Amino acid sequence: MEISNQKEVWENIAEEWNKFKTSPAEHVIKFLEGKKGKILDLGSGSGRNLIKRGDLEYFLLDFSKKMIKFAKEKCKKLGIKANFYIQDMTKLPFEDNFFDAALCISSLHCVQGQENREKVIQELYRVLKPNTEVDVSVWNKNSYRFKNSNKERIVNWRDKGERYYYLFEDKEIYNLFERNGFEIIFKEEPTRAIVFIAKKVIK
Repeated sequence: MEISNQKEVWENIAEEWNKFKTSPAEHVIKFLEGKKGKILDLGSGSGRNLIKRGDLEYFLLDFSKKMIKFAKEKCKKLGIKANFYIQDMTKLPFEDNFFDAALCISSLHCVQGQENREKVIQELYRVLKPNTEVDVSVWNKNSYRFKNSNKERIVNWRDKGERYYYLFEDKEIYNLFERNGFEIIFKEEPTRAIVFIAKKVIK
C-alpha cells in the first residue's frame, strides 16, 4: 500500500490537530526528567512534546509546514529555545553523534514502506550520541481497537483526509530497533500503543 498525498493530508488537518494534541504524554515527561542538552523530536507535529526547561534545546522535525508553524508559535509563547526543520524522517540534516536524546512519538507508524522505516531508525542511530536514548511510541496491532485490522490501515480524520498508519506488533518493533544498533532498555506493557526506550550502543 502506498498513499502519495500524506503531506497534503497532514497540512489539511494541522490546525485541528494542534488543538487536539496539546500536551506531552506522561511517559515523555518522565523520559525528559533525566535528560539535558540537544533533544531531537522526530515527527514533532505541532509541538505537543515541548516542556519548558533551560537545560533542553529542542530540534523539531516534521514534513508538514503548518505543523512546524504551530510549533514555532507554541515555542514563542512559552519562551522555549528550539530549532525547526521541514523534512521527512528518512534523511536527517544533522551531523553524526549530535543529539543527547530523542523522541519518536506516534510518528514512525506514519512512515510508508519497510525500507523507509529501516532508514528512519538508521538515521536516528547515526545522529544520536553513543549510549544515549530515544523514547518511542507506535500504535499496537494487537490492541483491542486494531486486533482485527490489517497491519496497514487508512484512518479518516474528521473528513479532512485519510491518514496512513502501519500497525506494529511489539516484537516486530523491538527487533527493528535492535537490528539497527539499539538495545531496548525499558518497555511499558503494550496497550493501545507500544511504548519503550531504546539505547544506542556502539557496534
